[in-house]
Amino acid sequence: MNSTLSTLEAIADVEILRGEPLSRHTTFRVGGPVRMVARPRSERALFAFLNAAKELGVPFIVLGEGSNVLAPDGPWDMVVVQLHLALSELVVGSPTPQGGKILYAGAGARLADLIRFCIKEGLEGLEPLAGAPATVGGALFMNASTSLGAISDPLATIDLLGPDGQKRSVGRGELNPGYRTMGISKNSLILGAGFHLRPCETTVLQERVEAILKRRRQSQPLRYPSAGSVFKNPEGRFAGELIEKAGLKGFRIGDAQISQKHANWIVNRGKATAKEILELIEKTENEVYGTFGVRLEREIRILDRLYRNPALC
Repeated sequence: MNSTLSTLEAIADVEILRGEPLSRHTTFRVGGPVRMVARPRSERALFAFLNAAKELGVPFIVLGEGSNVLAPDGPWDMVVVQLHLALSELVVGSPTPQGGKILYAGAGARLADLIRFCIKEGLEGLEPLAGAPATVGGALFMNASTSLGAISDPLATIDLLGPDGQKRSVGRGELNPGYRTMGISKNSLILGAGFHLRPCETTVLQERVEAILKRRRQSQPLRYPSAGSVFKNPEGRFAGELIEKAGLKGFRIGDAQISQKHANWIVNRGKATAKEILELIEKTENEVYGTFGVRLEREIRILDRLYRNPALC
C-alpha cells in the first residue's frame, strides 16, 4: 500500500496529508486517521488523481464538510479526496430570458459562502438553506432541504464525472429529485451546478437569511458537534416526535446524547466515539420500532472499513 500511496503522492498539484484524523473533517468531530487526505488544486489534478486511484485499485471517498457522516474510530485504510481547492468557483452568468441569472457553483464551495455570494450579487433562491453545514456537492447529492425549500428548486444543470471518467452536464428535467435524494448514481461525482436565481434587493436577502439563522439557533442544538438530523422523517410523521414519545429525549451513551432540544439530533457532548453514537442510533431504531412499529431510516451515512462508495459526502 505504501508504494501505491507514493504513486498517488507523485501526482502534480495535489496537497497530501498522511494519517490525518477524520475528527478534523467531520461535524461530529469523530473519526480516526485515514491513509491519506488528498486535496487537488485544479480540475485537471483532480481527474488525474481519481483516474490513478481507480487504476491502482485504491479505495477512496470524496468528502465535503463531513456534515452527514459518522466516521469510524480506528485507523481506516481509505483515501479521502476533498474538492475545495479545485472546485470552489462562484460565477454569475448572463441574464436569462426569464429575467433571472444563472449562477454556477463548484462542488467544493461551502454552502455558506455561496449564500453570502448570492446576497452580495442580489440573487434569491438559495437562502432557504442558510445555516446548513455542507458543500455545494454534498447538498446537491442529498437534495438538501428545509421547510422553506430544497436546493433542487432553483437547479438548472449539474456537471457530473461519470464512472467511465467522462464529464457531462445533466439538466434539471433529466433528474428525479426527492426527499434526501437528487436521483444521481452513487458512482458519479458532482463537479458543480448552475442555479437559475431571481434578482432581489441585497437588504431583503440579508434580513431573510438572518431570520432563517435565528430560527435555526432557536430550534436546533448548535452548541455541540453533531451531524444534523439522524433519521429521515417517515411519511406523515416526524422522526423527532417519535423518538421523544419513545422516552429517549436526552438519553445518553457515554458522551453521545440524543439532544434535549431536538430529539432527531445526536450530539457529541465532548469525547463521544463513533461506537457510542452508533449504539445510540441502534437503540433509537429499536425503541421506536418496539413502541410504534415504525422503522426509522437513517439520514446520515455510517462510514466503515468496507465502505467503497466514491459519491460525495
